[in-house]
Amino acid sequence: MDRNTVHLYETLGVPKSSTQDELKKAYRRLALRYHPDKVNVAEVPDHENKFRDIAAAYEVLGDPKKRAVYDKYGMMGVQMAGTEIGARLVEIESLLCAIFIILSILLVLAIIFLSFLSVQVDGKVNWNYYVVFIPLWILDAVIVLSILFQLSRPIENEDTDEDHEEQENGATSTSASREEAKAQKLKERKRQRLTGTIFALVNILLFTAFQIQIVRKANDPSSATGPQVFGPYFALEGIFFLLAIIQLAVTLKVASAAEVPFVGKLVVVFEALWWKVVRLVLAVLIMLRIDGSIACSWGIVFIPLYLVGLKYLAQLAVGYRRFSRMQNVEMRQQGQTLMIVGAVVFVILGTLTYSLIGLLAARLDGYSYSISKVLIPIFIVLSLLLCCSGCCLPCMLLASGAGEDGMDGTGGPDIRVVSPNMRIEESAGASSSASDSSLRPGGISRI
Repeated sequence: MDRNTVHLYETLGVPKSSTQDELKKAYRRLALRYHPDKVNVAEVPDHENKFRDIAAAYEVLGDPKKRAVYDKYGMMGVQMAGTEIGARLVEIESLLCAIFIILSILLVLAIIFLSFLSVQVDGKVNWNYYVVFIPLWILDAVIVLSILFQLSRPIENEDTDEDHEEQENGATSTSASREEAKAQKLKERKRQRLTGTIFALVNILLFTAFQIQIVRKANDPSSATGPQVFGPYFALEGIFFLLAIIQLAVTLKVASAAEVPFVGKLVVVFEALWWKVVRLVLAVLIMLRIDGSIACSWGIVFIPLYLVGLKYLAQLAVGYRRFSRMQNVEMRQQGQTLMIVGAVVFVILGTLTYSLIGLLAARLDGYSYSISKVLIPIFIVLSLLLCCSGCCLPCMLLASGAGEDGMDGTGGPDIRVVSPNMRIEESAGASSSASDSSLRPGGISRI
């Protein structure tokens, strides 16, 4: 985002600490000096551009709200604040910085956890697994605190679009009825937030319980059976599966009303449930293998993960073939390029992922691989992501705001809010000095 927050002050020739009265006086003086009705064209040939820039600068700085946005975000922030969604987008930079910080912390915790796990499994330390899982406990605590913080935040009773439309149309509803409707909406929003908070807390508590069961099993293999270890996980998956079924039922109802063919409905069902079924089957296979109910190789246990790769590979192939049949040359080329880029990304990520899966399966089958070597692919991925979230992306965000205002190559704001074909309104017998109200951009009339 553009970070030049002094150019408009320089245009008016005042410091950034100027008061509103000082800004008004500076604008009044410069407007009289460069106005087309007052200036000597021979002495100041570019008076029109000067007058436009002065009017544009005061249009922003003369409004305390716009000035506050400009002082913080520059002209880009002012332009965004003037759009329909600008009030939300003006804080996008702060939101991105927060996301980068949170993501970096999560990646650091993941790297520390895997480092603790590798030295423990390789026998280099003799820690209790509760110590090994400390990074995950920290992560769980941060998530719970974040959920509770969101719950404690006040809910603003903002006017909806329907409220504005009702006021613009001169609706006859009484003030009491409007207040009652707003109170009802606020109550509904509070109920939705409470429901969402409870749902999130239940999920994180089940996930934490699953971690505790894993630690118990790792410290003492006889302390818990496979179903006991995976019980919280299956409960968590059951919640998500139930929600998916409800959403799928609604979607199929809409599809039936739209007379979608049977094949189309099968595609909808597959896309809604395939990943959940894969996770569930994989968890069942791991549970049975840990309990000794099946004695197959761990490579067979991980077959559901191989099917995920095949699914995405087939999806890329089908997409490339579909784009190849398009008649529009430009869309065909863009689609094929997109599929090729997707294939390259799939090969890179797939190589790292399935290298990790293969090494882990071999290690669990009894081959004498060091777990630190097994985790090399995931360490590479996490390190690259940490580099991006902690360095590259923040630097790109700062670089985007290092430029000057404007797009006309002059460094000034490319805004034209006042036409040069204007004159300053003066009453009969007035001197060359105009009143403050006539000098404001809104008080200038066309010749």
